[in-house]
Amino acid sequence: MKLIVARHGETTWNLQKKFYGSSDVPLDDTGKEQAQHLAQTIKHHALSFDVAYCSSLLRTYQTIMPVLTDQIPLFKLAGLNEKGFGKWEGLDADQIEAAYPVEWQKWLDQPFDYVPPEAEDYYQFRQRVQNSLHQIIQTAKKQDHSNILLVAHLGTLRVIDQSLLKSQEVFWDIHFDAGCYTEYSSSDGIKFQMTERNVGR
Repeated sequence: MKLIVARHGETTWNLQKKFYGSSDVPLDDTGKEQAQHLAQTIKHHALSFDVAYCSSLLRTYQTIMPVLTDQIPLFKLAGLNEKGFGKWEGLDADQIEAAYPVEWQKWLDQPFDYVPPEAEDYYQFRQRVQNSLHQIIQTAKKQDHSNILLVAHLGTLRVIDQSLLKSQEVFWDIHFDAGCYTEYSSSDGIKFQMTERNVGR
């Protein structure tokens, strides 16, 4: 079994360094170019897929569509959505610090344990991503899917990476470049190894 994952392309909020989490922000022109680059990279490496998944947010759908053909079924899973940041969505770090100085410092001190105003708890976020990953793998085993494509968000992909590799790597140090793909493989659907990271860079 091979799982090919990719991060969605750039949005204007990426460019402005805003927190956007669950906000449904579309790709900007650079993001659309990155989606095309991803499609060309996958074509260049002659990858084919039995099934494809993305989150329920527009930016992952816009990124995955140039890759797909009519023969590849696509499923949107809300469980793959980025972590929600509540009242901080649409704000950059300086704006958050100005409006929520105490809460901002608490989050900087304990980014996994402190929950910002109206935000999603990190551990609940991690669990829903892991549940979706388990669903994808179990479906692949039942339906004999050998090659799976998944396009999601940076936080989501970091959770997936740690879950598949049983990795102790620092969450913030795991990088997924837009317009590139990372490949994991498994002979039994239980133990995975990463075979390539950020192909197309």
